[in-house]
Amino acid sequence: MREVITDDGTITLKNDKYNECYHSTEGAVTETLYKHIYPAFSVVDKKEIKILDICFGLGYNTFVAILNRPINSKLKIYSPEFDGELVKSLKNFNYPKEFEKIKHIINFISENLYYKDEWVEVEVFIGDAREYIKTLDEVDIVFQDAFSPKVNRELWTIEYFKDIEKLKPTIITTYTVSTAIRFAMHNLGYNLYTHPYDNIRKGTLASKEKLNFPSAKFDEKLTRVKNPFYYEDKNL
Repeated sequence: MREVITDDGTITLKNDKYNECYHSTEGAVTETLYKHIYPAFSVVDKKEIKILDICFGLGYNTFVAILNRPINSKLKIYSPEFDGELVKSLKNFNYPKEFEKIKHIINFISENLYYKDEWVEVEVFIGDAREYIKTLDEVDIVFQDAFSPKVNRELWTIEYFKDIEKLKPTIITTYTVSTAIRFAMHNLGYNLYTHPYDNIRKGTLASKEKLNFPSAKFDEKLTRVKNPFYYEDKNL
């Protein structure tokens, strides 16, 4: 892997296996905040917030969520990750300065794959995310942040999203605007929205509830798409 400096000055890595960076070049922290943390926390306000972070990677989604934890809310974060060696290396990763206040959490997760205190609980599972999510109960938020459907299709199939649906999340956040992915969510009855922020490339927000975000206007798009499809396990 090689380091890539993103537009907001934060560092990400380019994965050799998938030939993709872990974050958009618009910024590792910027992408995390605006595509995942801000929209999710704006609609989920509970004393205990359960988050499924797909996949852990460099930990930005989990760590930025901790740094922006709503006051008086406990976070329980579950995150599968295929690359155990990557997680072990994170205690030496060059995170932004603001991460220093949670350096003890980063180090503990890097060494033990979990962390727990009064306000934060994190569990990192090394293995297949598809099997891991079947072991979970309900969650409030899903950060759908796997590598792109082009290279990591197994985490974007209709079967995968059916397993996510069973967790009854209030909101799913993701960077992709893929028609195939939106079609899968649409078929499962999700309302589709896009991000309201002007400083990032738009992604997708999905919920069974009516949310106050700009509509993705996917029903309108379907009238213009001749052969809409979604990915299936049998076609992997």
